[in-house]
Amino acid sequence: MGHKNYHLTIIKGFNKGEVYPLEDDEIIIGRGEEHGIALNIAEVSRSHAVLTRAEEGYMIKDLGSTNGTYVDKKKIGGKYLLKPGDTIMLGDAIYLNYQADVDPEETLVSPRPDVVAVPEDTAVTPKPADRKKAPVPATTPQQKKSAEESLTQDQVTEEKKSRTWLWAGIGCVVVVFFLIVIGLIAFDYLNLYCTPPFDSLLRFLYTCPS
Repeated sequence: MGHKNYHLTIIKGFNKGEVYPLEDDEIIIGRGEEHGIALNIAEVSRSHAVLTRAEEGYMIKDLGSTNGTYVDKKKIGGKYLLKPGDTIMLGDAIYLNYQADVDPEETLVSPRPDVVAVPEDTAVTPKPADRKKAPVPATTPQQKKSAEESLTQDQVTEEKKSRTWLWAGIGCVVVVFFLIVIGLIAFDYLNLYCTPPFDSLLRFLYTCPS
């Protein structure tokens, strides 16, 4: 892809937005109306700078202007080869952007990549067949209902068993407590405090009469 056509666009200052195609081999920029790019403002010298076509594009040279010529804020003296995207500054009054137009005739389209043929004798390893899963038998509504009822009955049976053991445990505790109370009453009623071996065991609680 090459570049053949170039242009300048004013991006700051007098006639901002104006585009100047660069077609001649030599183009003078200045305040004079006879120049290829005429900028009639006081900050620009009558013959400020000159553009000269080269093989790589255009070169710019200051023509002894009062305010100087700059490229990307660097003052130039002799010829300077412009690159697309450079900003030409005529003093601090006008900024021009240098761009190159793409030549459509030189735009190359990438050729389609060649298709690589696969040899016919190339053995292709077949993929192992996927094992099919056995179909899961569908559950009918009646079967589902029967299963739910069976589960509910099991839960009720378990709850009954749990309650039976609970009441049995409570009953045992009540019986043991009742027996203890009866034993204490009988012990006191028979006055067994001073009867061996209780007289020795309960000496710290009760003093037997001598």
